[in-house]
Amino acid sequence: MEVSDLHTYYGKSHVLQGCTVTVEQGCVAVLGRNGMGKTTLLRSVMGLTPPRSGSVQWRGEEISRKKPFAIASMGIGYVPQGRRLFPSLSVEEHLTLTYRPKRTANQWTPQRVYDIFPELAQRRKLSGSRLSGGEQQMLAMGRALVTNPSLILLDEPSEGLAPIAIERIVETCRELRKANISILLVEQNIHVAAAFAERIYVLLSGVTVYESGAKAFLENPDLRQKYLGL
Repeated sequence: MEVSDLHTYYGKSHVLQGCTVTVEQGCVAVLGRNGMGKTTLLRSVMGLTPPRSGSVQWRGEEISRKKPFAIASMGIGYVPQGRRLFPSLSVEEHLTLTYRPKRTANQWTPQRVYDIFPELAQRRKLSGSRLSGGEQQMLAMGRALVTNPSLILLDEPSEGLAPIAIERIVETCRELRKANISILLVEQNIHVAAAFAERIYVLLSGVTVYESGAKAFLENPDLRQKYLGL
């Protein structure tokens, strides 16, 4: 996926002001302080907040003017910030409702989600609102996986979670990489990004101001201080 010079507004507020990100095979992390446009970037890619200008190309096809359901059907999954589960639906209903079969041996089914998240299998009749924070994040990821995506947009997956739940999510992301699913990660927790990201982009006021391999950025305290205040 190639995002080029993206400009997105909320009303008159110019949030993305020239964002450029490329995702090939692997995991790309987008870092930045609060309010820099990271979530807006993912919403723009998914068509939830359509950009006014710029380009989003998926496998060579322009998708910036497509509807969210059409983008999802092309193989892009979305795990929103805050999980955004349906409070009236059970775990099983979440996975059944969003399941989109794929004619491959390695397709993601509700049962395969239960295999990697056995906690959800034990709670399949409970509503999403009755799960713990970590379980809700697992369900949000499972809901995206059963659409059988090639790329997952993952927005702040560690937000509000206990350390043990964060480690569980990190382990799952590593497994997804082994299953050839690419990840575009938006994250405040630099340790989560360091755990499995291969490239780093930094947003500042809606503009891509830095790009490098993850190791080059994460091991340089001057860069972390300059762009993230860490």
